[in-house]
Amino acid sequence: MSKIPLKVDTGKGFALHGTLYLKSDAQSDAVIIICHGLRGSRYAEPVRYIAETLKYHVVSFDFQGNGESGGSTTIGNLDEEAENLHCVISYVRSTLERGILGICGHSKGAAVVLLYASKYNDVPLVINIAARYDYASPDYVQIFFSDKLEKLKKDGYFVLSSGLRDYIVREKDLREREKIDMSCVKNINKEKVRVLTIHGSNDEICPVDGAYIYDKLIGPEPHHKLIVMEGANHSFNEREDELLKTVESWLFENQSWSLDKRISHE
Repeated sequence: MSKIPLKVDTGKGFALHGTLYLKSDAQSDAVIIICHGLRGSRYAEPVRYIAETLKYHVVSFDFQGNGESGGSTTIGNLDEEAENLHCVISYVRSTLERGILGICGHSKGAAVVLLYASKYNDVPLVINIAARYDYASPDYVQIFFSDKLEKLKKDGYFVLSSGLRDYIVREKDLREREKIDMSCVKNINKEKVRVLTIHGSNDEICPVDGAYIYDKLIGPEPHHKLIVMEGANHSFNEREDELLKTVESWLFENQSWSLDKRISHE
């Protein structure tokens, strides 16, 4: 396997940093683009494991304000991150001169790929790993950042430290986050796009109920396939191999169907 560093100019005064993983056993000349979750990077699990192990060429990258990429981020900037993904897709097609077989995301990154698909419908295979559906729930901050609530009330913001970056969470960002409406997935064109959703039954971050809502909005098969992994948590700890095999199997099954769709997009 070869790892090639990438730098993608967004045209907005900053660049996105990523990695191209070229595999000798790749099942296609096209690539899969993988997106990380909140407060993560392209090296976070399970994104890194899939990027390195999947039997396809892979591009993974850091969203703006995350990892090594420039720019800034907020807790609910899915629209901005969808445009980051659009920049990377354009770069892969024009600069790397490679087709794109699919886009895959974990957690917040999974919501981003679904949002992207609902807007552009130009990548045939979409993989949603543990995306949140309901962003309006007030429980998120109360459950996961309960120790920060006093500072949030007093100062209007709090700071989260994670990896290479500190994240500022503002009251206004949380209000914007609550407005995210993932019912937009109903706009995914069933003639052009197929979606796989994988969710752990014991997901402690993004409730598994959302996976069933996505299934109702996007399905039925073959337009949408839902797989709930019994006992798996949000990060699929100790279930990475099972997660990888599930992703690969679905890609293998749908690769032939996607070929004509991909050619029409590129």
